[in-house]
Amino acid sequence: MGATLRAIDQWAAGRQTRVEVVVVDDGSTDATFEIACTWANETEGSGAVASVVLNEAHRGKGAAVARGMLAARGAVRLFMDADLAVPLVYVERIVDEVRRGADVAIGSRELDLSQRFDEPWYRHALGRGFNRLVSWLGVSGFSDTQCGFKGFSADAAEEIFRRARLYPADGEVIQQERVTAFDVELLAIARRRGWQTVEIPVEWRHVPMSKVRPLSDAVLMLVDVLRVRWYLLRGAYD
Repeated sequence: MGATLRAIDQWAAGRQTRVEVVVVDDGSTDATFEIACTWANETEGSGAVASVVLNEAHRGKGAAVARGMLAARGAVRLFMDADLAVPLVYVERIVDEVRRGADVAIGSRELDLSQRFDEPWYRHALGRGFNRLVSWLGVSGFSDTQCGFKGFSADAAEEIFRRARLYPADGEVIQQERVTAFDVELLAIARRRGWQTVEIPVEWRHVPMSKVRPLSDAVLMLVDVLRVRWYLLRGAYD
């Protein structure tokens, strides 16, 4: 976490506009919260970065992202993986797309100009299969729903994240982390509500995660997608 925040700080220092960084500590048991608070205090008043650190109970990644996006105050709001799997240079490309009129701009690892590095073949195969399933179940038109690099206009973020039902910001406290398909729900809501979406090609580097369980996680994500399909059929996002 410390290395990530320092990299963001260096990147933000060269920007002409103020950058807000929201760190949501999802009930971690390590030093994440302390590191983030120290960093926030060190950067306070620098003019480059405004920081908000939220110490939350453990509700999972989807709820943590929703909490952070609703706490943000920027005209363009972006969430990204803390391991910086997608380089920070792509932040400006997301921002540019939103400023040109897109309501939702998402990174894709599957477009012609996209690049993937160090990813095991089976992870790529599972990802492609999952994306086809998502398209078949009604959230179509996206080459890559699961890339953790997505930007929103303020209005789109407020509506989409407040309508999320799978893992809302004020959802139930959980005991164990799991891989989820919360990204699919966000895109489903965006389409349902008529927000303009665009994909941009990105570079993405695989970072090994010991917690990933390919088969069981695939089943859990399938359950999430089926729940999104059910919500769509019921008009739950209307």
